Amino acid sequence: MITKQLIKKVENFAYSQSDKYHAPSRAHINIANEKGQWLAKKLKAKKDIVYLGTLLMDCKLGHAYSQNKLPQHIKMSAAKAEEILSKDPKITREEKENVLHCIKEHHGVKKFFSIESEIVSNADCYQFASVRGMIGGITNTMGMSLDDLIALYEAKADEKWNSLTLDICKKELEPQYKAIKKLFSNYNY
Repeated sequence: MITKQLIKKVENFAYSQSDKYHAPSRAHINIANEKGQWLAKKLKAKKDIVYLGTLLMDCKLGHAYSQNKLPQHIKMSAAKAEEILSKDPKITREEKENVLHCIKEHHGVKKFFSIESEIVSNADCYQFASVRGMIGGITNTMGMSLDDLIALYEAKADEKWNSLTLDICKKELEPQYKAIKKLFSNYNY
């Protein structure tokens, strides 16, 4: 059983990592959480699994970036999640396995372990393929030149648009993604 105490512990950890490393930004965490919960409700998925997944999917992103190990952030986040979840005596083996798949699959896979892992993957896309995510991320990103920041957000918008698997998300994000692409096409490096 996923308890309120476990959720609070995970929230505290995820936000402390965001505050320490500024990646992911609180804005990005909040967007993924909100969209994950919205999708979980619409698709009748397990909301607590999705919430833990969206909180933990990038929990070591900033740490990985600070060590120049960005490609390893999923592995690092999954390892930290395993550590946190294993210390909780009430979470079931099935719940833990599902949360860990949410983290490991949040950049997309051919076949998702569960509807919850697919929701987490799609919720992750809102961080860069939505206008709110783009603005929230750019205003909270530190230590990058403007050209590098624009290049990163343009590439991430494409990556996340191409990672979407749920039609409900594609329909909502399509006009926003097109607006972001148009905006970036007018930026002169």
